[in-house]
Amino acid sequence: MLHTDVGLNRRALLQGAAAIAGLTALSSSAAASSTSALAPHAAPPPQPHQSPIRITPGDTEPAHLPSIHVHYPHDTTVTMTYVREDADDPDGCTVRGHEEAVRAEVPPGAGSLTVGGVTYGLAQFHWHTPSEHRLAARDYPIEMHFVHQDDTGHTLVVGVWVRPGRTNRTLGRLYDHLVSECAAADPVGHIDVGALLPRKHASYRYEGSLTTAPYTEGVQWVMLTEPITASPRQIERLRTMFPTGNRRDVQDITDRTVLSDRGPF
Repeated sequence: MLHTDVGLNRRALLQGAAAIAGLTALSSSAAASSTSALAPHAAPPPQPHQSPIRITPGDTEPAHLPSIHVHYPHDTTVTMTYVREDADDPDGCTVRGHEEAVRAEVPPGAGSLTVGGVTYGLAQFHWHTPSEHRLAARDYPIEMHFVHQDDTGHTLVVGVWVRPGRTNRTLGRLYDHLVSECAAADPVGHIDVGALLPRKHASYRYEGSLTTAPYTEGVQWVMLTEPITASPRQIERLRTMFPTGNRRDVQDITDRTVLSDRGPF
């Protein structure tokens, strides 16, 4: 806390400097004083923009969003790998961490999407159970993330909810190769990556973060509103692999607005 006489002297310096030089030629001592005097009015620190979040459709802002043009391969080889978080733990090969996942890595250049004139290359996709993003009060049994990057290193993730229903043949083929922790990577050929997306690409969009360490922000999220289906047996196969789940808890939305499709522009 400043003493009263010091505060008055600092305000006098500010007023004099402003009158004489429009705050452009403050001495170093006056500049230091101005910083202290103006501190109560300084902009608040930025609020965290973390993911996942709870999406409440009634609270989203309808907007004419740029169309998503998906170019995913219909016949490619993906490599199934296990993503560990406990490589230094001697018991790590038998313990399932909540940030661990099975990932399908895509050959460089094999898939991409374009939105707003920017092309993002598809690097990999993976699964969380139960879903990380919640739709109002609803959890889906699985959420799939397609991770992309553009030429400047910006990340865009397309999220797809999976609900119980008809068997998904492509998902079934991949789940036949769910590699265990510490197991060797497993290439799987003739995969139709495009078949893992719903027919319609209406979406919720917002800015967030990675959902695993280091939780990097600045990630553009596109959550497709239409889920795909998987059979109860397929869902159970992933749940069995991660019996306590592998999702991050919902984060505070803070000062963000979730946009929803009103139609492309």
